[in-house]
Amino acid sequence: MADVEDATPDRFVNGDPTNDDANGTAWEHDITGTQLRFGGDVSGFQDSLDYLAGMGIRGIYIAGSPLINAPWGADAYSPLDMTLLDPHFGTIKQWQDLIADMHSRGMYVIVDNTMATMGDLIGFEGYLNTSTPLSYTEHNALWKSSRTYHDFDIGNVEMSECEYPRFWGSGQWILWLDEDIEDLRLTKLDGVRVVGNGTENFKGCRDSEFDQYGDVEAFGLYPEWQRQISKFASVQDRLREWRPSVRAKIEHLNCLQITMLDVDGFRIDKGLQITADAEAEWSHNIRKCAASVGKHNFFIPGEIVGGNQFGAVYIGRGKDPSMAEPDAFEAVQITANTSNPSRYVRDKGKIGFDSAAFHYTIYRNLKRFLGLDGLIEAHPDAPVDIVDAYNDFLATNDFINADTGIVDPRHMYGTENQDVFRWPSIEDGLVKGNLANFITTLLLPGIPLVIWGQEQAFYVLDNTASNYVYGRQPIASNTAWQDHGCYKLGNSRQANWPHGPYTDGCGDDWNSLDHRDPSHPMRNIMATMFELRTRYPVLNDGYKLETLSKSTYNIFLPASLDQPTELGLRSVMRSHYSGSQDLSSQGQGNQTVWLVYHNEGINKTYNFNCSDNNTALISPFAQGIKVKNLLFPFQKYTLEAMPQKLGEFKDYCSCSARSHSTAIEDPTQKAGCLSNFNLPPWGYQALVPYEKWLNPSPVVTKFVPGHDRRLLTNANQITVPIQIHFSDIMVCEEVLRSLTIKSDTEDGSQAFVDPKSMACENVAVADSDVSLLTGKPTGEIPSAFSFAVDVVGVSHGIHSVIVGNLTTKEGKTSTNAIHPFWFRVGRSDNPIVFPRAANYSSTLLYWEPNGSLYINHKAAGADKFRYSLNWASSWSDWLPYKEGNATLDAQPWSGTKTQNWTGVHVMVQYWSRTLGSSDYIQQGDLSPTAIPRRYPHMFIHGTYNSFGYDDGLPHTMKQDRQGIWRFNFMTEWPTVFQLNAWGINPDGTPDLTRVFGDPDDDGVLDRLSPVSLLENVVNVTDYPPSPFVAYQIAANDGSLRYTLDPIGLRRNQMIIYFLLMFLPILTATIGVLAYRHAFYAIKLNEVGKPENRSILPRYIIPSLQLERYLAKANIPMFRKSKGERSFSTETAEYDSVDVFQAGSSTRRRTVLIATMEYDIENWGIKIKIGGLGVMAQLMGKHLAHQDLIWVIPCVGGIDYPVDYRAEPMRIIILGEERIVQVYYHKLRNITYVCLDAPIFRSQSKTEPYPARMDDIESAIYYSAWYV
Repeated sequence: MADVEDATPDRFVNGDPTNDDANGTAWEHDITGTQLRFGGDVSGFQDSLDYLAGMGIRGIYIAGSPLINAPWGADAYSPLDMTLLDPHFGTIKQWQDLIADMHSRGMYVIVDNTMATMGDLIGFEGYLNTSTPLSYTEHNALWKSSRTYHDFDIGNVEMSECEYPRFWGSGQWILWLDEDIEDLRLTKLDGVRVVGNGTENFKGCRDSEFDQYGDVEAFGLYPEWQRQISKFASVQDRLREWRPSVRAKIEHLNCLQITMLDVDGFRIDKGLQITADAEAEWSHNIRKCAASVGKHNFFIPGEIVGGNQFGAVYIGRGKDPSMAEPDAFEAVQITANTSNPSRYVRDKGKIGFDSAAFHYTIYRNLKRFLGLDGLIEAHPDAPVDIVDAYNDFLATNDFINADTGIVDPRHMYGTENQDVFRWPSIEDGLVKGNLANFITTLLLPGIPLVIWGQEQAFYVLDNTASNYVYGRQPIASNTAWQDHGCYKLGNSRQANWPHGPYTDGCGDDWNSLDHRDPSHPMRNIMATMFELRTRYPVLNDGYKLETLSKSTYNIFLPASLDQPTELGLRSVMRSHYSGSQDLSSQGQGNQTVWLVYHNEGINKTYNFNCSDNNTALISPFAQGIKVKNLLFPFQKYTLEAMPQKLGEFKDYCSCSARSHSTAIEDPTQKAGCLSNFNLPPWGYQALVPYEKWLNPSPVVTKFVPGHDRRLLTNANQITVPIQIHFSDIMVCEEVLRSLTIKSDTEDGSQAFVDPKSMACENVAVADSDVSLLTGKPTGEIPSAFSFAVDVVGVSHGIHSVIVGNLTTKEGKTSTNAIHPFWFRVGRSDNPIVFPRAANYSSTLLYWEPNGSLYINHKAAGADKFRYSLNWASSWSDWLPYKEGNATLDAQPWSGTKTQNWTGVHVMVQYWSRTLGSSDYIQQGDLSPTAIPRRYPHMFIHGTYNSFGYDDGLPHTMKQDRQGIWRFNFMTEWPTVFQLNAWGINPDGTPDLTRVFGDPDDDGVLDRLSPVSLLENVVNVTDYPPSPFVAYQIAANDGSLRYTLDPIGLRRNQMIIYFLLMFLPILTATIGVLAYRHAFYAIKLNEVGKPENRSILPRYIIPSLQLERYLAKANIPMFRKSKGERSFSTETAEYDSVDVFQAGSSTRRRTVLIATMEYDIENWGIKIKIGGLGVMAQLMGKHLAHQDLIWVIPCVGGIDYPVDYRAEPMRIIILGEERIVQVYYHKLRNITYVCLDAPIFRSQSKTEPYPARMDDIESAIYYSAWYV
């Protein structure tokens, strides 16, 4: 059973940048974010095989389907076509090269297979924008777009009869007596055949190759059969695999993957959501396909997230709870030929999964064991005690190997995977995770499964929902996971979620380094444990696991109800079943290993009474034997005597699956015991008799200046002293001969070591390089030997120091590995060496004398580059990197005037094969004095402006001199907003290619895929704190970190508010008083008053010659008569009566008025007496001491008597002559001038005004009126 690493291609190493944006969309490779693609591929795997093999990995589980997914589907679990490989991961030739290389190293490859779930191309009628409820009669299905599945089709024709599969899952509840508490318990019996519970409603079905019953959520409580017929989480279409014709297609297409790629196994995703019998039929035929190309032990593990009882239906031929074997001993004796058919749910040969992939029962038990709180366990499930749980698996699971026909427990046990949190992310998580790794690697019989980065103590979490917490940081160098490394969402599925480093990762520069560090202490511990599995066969293939003794006590955590957490020391034996297993031909043969460990976070010495069997620390070895720890610090003990002999002990195991023998060395000997035992926090030991102890192989414990260290220099070449530390004494000259220096430099030079500088010494230190936030694990392997030498001729670039296979000075063991380290050297403006500080340069872009553009490269160490002159709207091809300048070709761009930008800007992206990353970018402007910018604009879109559709509100951010984008934001709180680099597109819709929000609330802007169910916004829930009323949004486009800075003092706002409240009242009062003063002054001055002084000086007024202009326009002019104080009027000649003659020879003022609302009292004509009309009435009644000339229009529907007719006016409007009739009517001191024309008659008594002010009719009306 090999040690397997679980790795997602996109999150590993980028070995080929040309496939990063294979689909050419804006949502693929994202340098600044964590939610799209990083760019890893199968070439990156192949470039890293030395690293993987060097830690003892013998199998790689490539997580995520190799088949084509959506462009942004980095996790690769939603394939769109079973015949096409995803180009983001590589070509068929690159896949074949990787797998051939792995096979040549004795390694195996397992790929993910989603089998029954695909992409998201199908919708249900009436529910395209919402979840679809479960319907027994199924829904009408339709394609969401023109994209369809080429090999499978939907169907909406109803068939009256369908042959439904057998459903397994949630079954009956049983009442049983729990002897431990002497009370009855009610337990759900899982893993039984479902009859009823809704399935009785199935009769007919649609003639479709997909299930069309509706959706279920990713998380929630549903009967298992509902999950097996429903679209998963509304985003993955489900094939009807229980239909034989559909299953035959799947089998054929999956068989092509085996023959095409030469893979060694399929891991089945969401295994329990496939109907059990269909999965077994599929597995049976897939094994036949694999056997046809020589793969007779093709491995098919399945993802089993439920409890053991339900999962057991899928393992082997399947067992329900009533079919369990009496105990573990009898279970391991069974073979394919001796098995009883009545104890299985399927016929002989119909073997489903070989095992569980990452056994979630064990994972849940580890969470309880390591002190997490809450309702962790699945009910019903195996016992919480890990040893008891394993023995329960032996009795309840069918472990018979489909190829060999004998029992072969191959459950894959892990402590982390791509769907759960990283242990080092929480407080004390590194040491807890290290203990958990000891359990899954050495304690539990099966396959240890580790996730990429576990050996480097990854702790950054990058999920965007609190109910689905995981960490998927790439192992190759990048800055995005550090930028987004301060996690804030918490864990809603875990009660009393601990604090830990996950909140502070953004301040840890370690996160931006490459993490293929061969000297990391966790990697060395894991490599040592993997080696122990090869040296001591019982740790690899021994199926016997027995608890010998315990020193424990229970605690009850607040949210765990009545489920205790058992703390303390366990003494466990790992061995083989004599009579069923013989491992004597391998390594140390059948040698038993004694495992002692505890789950307390303190350094503790346990005391025992060796004369009391109930309180003794029992070992599997006899008294007087000297035992030694296989793991550092290699403690030695001499076993004390106990009263009983080894063969007289009853089994300690409390589960139903009991073994019949303790299988110890010599049952006739007195049992060995220790009266005290010390363990560090979360510590462990693996002990064997001294004569069976083997010195572990040496490992590299430290590299100076540090793996992937960045060295700043302005000199063209420097000398770099290096040190390499080993865990054992080495031969100095042999170390020197094993070194290879490989330089990726701009000038093409190669660095080399100076043999004269070599120095070696024996040391005893444990000072490896780790993240300061996680610290070091228990059992760190220290340095025993130091080798030092100078590397000379070090030019700017990347320099690899490759340590070959080395044998210790004693000559007994060797490293059995190739260890590549590297460091980077360059100036501060080199984006390869300093990707964060050098992401903008004012000396990057220049004009050629011929008018073309060129860039002055500064990225020594790069292998390829590409550029964009239109802000990543398009890119050049990837080009070989060469020293010096590179001429740029123009690139097209189209957009609105608002989207256009000023100046010339370039983005240059670099890739290095050694670093396995293309996350290096440098930007620059043609103007050396330009403000540093990484985006052309930043617009604010949110609820306040309908996310950009309301263009009338301010939404444009401005850059200050430091390059920070700022916007003063005041709206109704709470609110949401997002930043958009392009704003509104020419079609009037918001651009989606560069939209930034903060769904994980970490203060750093994110991008999401265009189909994400999350709303990518910044959620502002808090009002601005007192005394402020608004926020200033400040965004740094270099780091995408933003702040909401309170602005706008409430005091000032209150002052403005009160001014706005009282100023209108005050000014209105002043206006009224002024008007009253002016009004009464006129009323009291019945004989006129002296002329007020003009604003203009008197000597200027005559020079204006107003009479000339007024006369030309035939406009009466009122002026003083010479030598008189009264006013006269100069006009054209009228008919016989002078209607303008003042009614009195006394001095009176003549006033000209023109209104469209009026009241002619003696004619009884009132035209819309509104506000202006009322004023007109008041003026007519109260200005009797004035002579009024009142110009009015004649409206339609009113007969106006004609008193006096004047000469009509002829006016030209828009080139057309129009005639306006003029009549006079005199009433007391008022002379009405009535203007009559069709344009005026078009209005009515109630609506004398034109309806609009912006059309031709109103223009003509007002032109005639003004004339």
